[in-house]
Amino acid sequence: MLTAMGQRQIWRFFFLILLGTVIEQPWAQGGLSDSIPRNSRWNVLLVSIDTLRADHLGCFGYKAGTSPSIDQLASQSVLFERAFTPVPLTLPAHTSLLTGMYPSKDGVHDNGDVLGSTIPTIAENFRENGYATGAFIGSFVLDRRFGLNRGFDEYWGSFDLHQHQGEDPGSIQIRGDRVAAAAEKWIADVKGRPFFSFVHFYDLHGPYLAPQTWRNHFPSSTYDAEIGFVDDLIAHLCAALKADGVWDRTLIAIVADHGEGLGDHGERNHGFLLYHSTTHVPIIVRFPSGHAAGRRIGSVVRLIDVAPTLFAAAGLPIASSMQGTSLMDEIDGEKRLELSAYSETIYPYRHFHAAPIVAVDTDANSLIRSGRSELYDSRTDFRQLHDVADRDPAAVTKLREGVRPFWAALQKAFASPPPPDVTASLESLGYVGGSVRAGSLTGLASPTDRIGLYREFQEALAEEDSGHVPQAINGLVKVLEVDPEIVAAQIETGLALQRIHRDTDAVSHFQAALRSDPDNALAHYDLGISLGNLGRQTRAERELHLACSLQPSFSQAHTARGIALARLGRLDAAVSELTAAISIDPDDFDALYNRGSVLGALGHFADSRRDLLKALELEPNSAGAHEALGTLDFRSGNTKNALDEYQAAIRLDPRSSSAHSSLGLLYNALGEKDKGSAELFKALQLDPNNTDAREALKAH
Repeated sequence: MLTAMGQRQIWRFFFLILLGTVIEQPWAQGGLSDSIPRNSRWNVLLVSIDTLRADHLGCFGYKAGTSPSIDQLASQSVLFERAFTPVPLTLPAHTSLLTGMYPSKDGVHDNGDVLGSTIPTIAENFRENGYATGAFIGSFVLDRRFGLNRGFDEYWGSFDLHQHQGEDPGSIQIRGDRVAAAAEKWIADVKGRPFFSFVHFYDLHGPYLAPQTWRNHFPSSTYDAEIGFVDDLIAHLCAALKADGVWDRTLIAIVADHGEGLGDHGERNHGFLLYHSTTHVPIIVRFPSGHAAGRRIGSVVRLIDVAPTLFAAAGLPIASSMQGTSLMDEIDGEKRLELSAYSETIYPYRHFHAAPIVAVDTDANSLIRSGRSELYDSRTDFRQLHDVADRDPAAVTKLREGVRPFWAALQKAFASPPPPDVTASLESLGYVGGSVRAGSLTGLASPTDRIGLYREFQEALAEEDSGHVPQAINGLVKVLEVDPEIVAAQIETGLALQRIHRDTDAVSHFQAALRSDPDNALAHYDLGISLGNLGRQTRAERELHLACSLQPSFSQAHTARGIALARLGRLDAAVSELTAAISIDPDDFDALYNRGSVLGALGHFADSRRDLLKALELEPNSAGAHEALGTLDFRSGNTKNALDEYQAAIRLDPRSSSAHSSLGLLYNALGEKDKGSAELFKALQLDPNNTDAREALKAH
């Protein structure tokens, strides 16, 4: 049976100032004379460009020529100059985008969280109003298992985790040209009825996969090359709308979930800090027939306002569950909303033993609160270079009051313990106290003070990604010497050791992570994998059971537990656990292959064949699946098919001791003893511990 997969923990401005000159921005620019008509028959196309900094678009003043198509579209649209994300992380930001709620209400604070089944999505609302609904996803981070698929007739984007064993889930992606092609085909198929389409481009999120032609266009910045690539895809997407005859009936909104640090304030990527480099996002809304073309709005708006605005524009009732506000009155010039935009990140708290951060942006100021408060004048210092908290304590106090309810919601979220049965299981294995979930949000290091250490952590991960595992381990150990309670560093060190088969050492790091955070599902999973590799199947199964209980959507944990149960001889329980994995991900090769093997061992040959054939559809070159089918045919008496499958397995993996052994046993059963002996000897050469081959040769 295949070893279950490893998984990594890390789910990975310019605006009012130009060259030092303050540019006064009026509340709205462009004609304000006519209200925009609402039309319930408009199609709605929502495009999210993951990790896009607004200030790297030409329509926001960037001079590198990255975005001619978006810039042209912006000239036909309403552009919001000061829009902010609630979270600079992919899953929670998109959850807010597609629910119109803050994380404190929708419950999704971090990548890997699951949207509750009672939280309505805008796709559900559009579908209830007669719209065809389709989503086209570029990253595993938004996989259907996390709940955003609800309400979509089509939720396109399959991520074969078997092909990405040991990789950071945040790096598993589908390149944008494939995403765009799928969206264009679907739109062409449904164009006879109103549609809501959500298109997600992940290309700006590392690792960068832009075609070489775009890298040649922007040789000094691969990030800009990715923008150019996606900009071209948007041009093709708009051309497809015109070719399908739906351009004049389609409202288009282009947004980003968050920006990218690119070194500002010491942050390379996103999610660790809350400066405008990662929280400021573009929102561009193009109305059919050119309504409000060229209008620019300079007041603060929020990503959670997109959903109610789309509903209002389409003439649909705004769901009462939404915390966002329709921006249509402001677009029409009828009302200035004077909104405050709240942002948060719990990433430092969950993963790096530092305080969470909350922030609030108003038209005048921005406040960032973690271990301390920082205040910036948004009108003159949008890049947030000059902290003026000491000079304006009254503004700090007022803005802190504004974020107090959100801070209280974070404290409540992390104070809630796991369910009683999970708590009992944790205690039975000696895990008590110290959980990140139950810990205090105060008294921890400020993430701004930890950014240097976080960069060292990222550099170590980069070494591992480059194949320099010993160097990566050395770098991670240095981080842990500063603070051994950094859960992410303990887990990553364990994974690096696991990768070079030092499972005994890996176990100690996973256990250290669990001493700091006993209900960390990933640490229990990784510990279970290493314990299984060491042959400690009983304890491995218990750790994997905890991982499944703590994070029920964790399909790999269900698969790994199923394998552990099978190794313990608990075959019926193994089938149940593998079935749970397949219910989460019907295309999970590992779960299908292992369930097929276990069903064969139980004598359920028809069900076994079904699973193994489905596994081979997903992975035609899997030697293990061919061998398992051969064994199934052998046991069923179909020796001809068994011979074909075993030989196919050996062609695919000539060094498979078990395949040679199985073929040798088949030859013996067919009376071809010489061929059988040759295969059995080959099996022993490849693996001297192959007991099936040794026993068969003794009998011969």
